[in-house]
Amino acid sequence: MVTIAPISGCRTTKIYCRPDCPAGRRTKPENKVYFRSTEEARAKGYRACKICKPGEPDRAPETLYSTHYRSPLGTYTIVSSNEGIVCVKTEDRARIYLARWEHAGIEIRDNGPHNLRLKSQFDAYFTGKLRQFTIPLDLRGTSFQRQVWELLCGILWGETRSYRQIAEAMGRPKAARAVGRAVASNPVSIVVPCHRVIGSDGSLTGYGGGLNRKAALLEIEGFEVSKVAP
Repeated sequence: MVTIAPISGCRTTKIYCRPDCPAGRRTKPENKVYFRSTEEARAKGYRACKICKPGEPDRAPETLYSTHYRSPLGTYTIVSSNEGIVCVKTEDRARIYLARWEHAGIEIRDNGPHNLRLKSQFDAYFTGKLRQFTIPLDLRGTSFQRQVWELLCGILWGETRSYRQIAEAMGRPKAARAVGRAVASNPVSIVVPCHRVIGSDGSLTGYGGGLNRKAALLEIEGFEVSKVAP
């Protein structure tokens, strides 16, 4: 009888995985190497896979909840965990996130209490009856990204900030470009109001959902987009 070691690694990437890891299963047979333990893998210079996280206690597969919301600006997909909202993206952009989670073995179910609550708040927002969302968030990113996203949540209805102003608020005045990348990677559109961030010259600058949608969101919030620099 052949006994397969509990940990496998890839000689070319120097990453080790659990036997059931989707990424590890794609490793070519000639590049596979097996270890008796995570300690042995690390001792030989291999690092842990960020997808299957070998060495950590086994956890039940995570479940996320997905709901479509038809807004005046198009259809959005809302995704939540048991802790809070994980993602709000236009339907086409949300497919990338959903595919990534499914590839990682995360179960995607319909609806969920946080999704239904946010749909109700969106109804009020798009009719001008709600100016501040009150919904728990489950923001997933680096510590720097989360710090930027938290500052975005502090930009009030009808106000804007520049990337430079956010960098200065973080105590990192030279990090405007890094702030821009973090703003662009915001997974929770509208609720985490990245649309309220504009260029230092007053221009709308880029927006993942499109500049027309960014302008429309600002107009909903009473911002005079006609005064924005070209």
